[in-house]
Amino acid sequence: MSNYTPEEVNMLIKMIKAKVPARQPDIVSGKPLLIKTERTIKFLDSRHKHFNPTKEMLAYIIGIAENSDLDPALLKKMKEDLLTKR
Repeated sequence: MSNYTPEEVNMLIKMIKAKVPARQPDIVSGKPLLIKTERTIKFLDSRHKHFNPTKEMLAYIIGIAENSDLDPALLKKMKEDLLTKR
């Protein structure tokens, strides 16, 4: 398990926010739906001091980060962490 610094978590939040599509309103209520990226950002925002992502979350973030300008060292660290998770 890798330890992620608050600075690395901030980089992830910034990268994901840049990739978030426009919020789509619910057809019935008209209120914005909480999409997976928004939930991920909220989770990351609450975990600056202790970020221990699940295998699914790592795979999701890596999928977004593949085509972004995220620090290559952080992306490599996340991929190595994904391989060690069960």
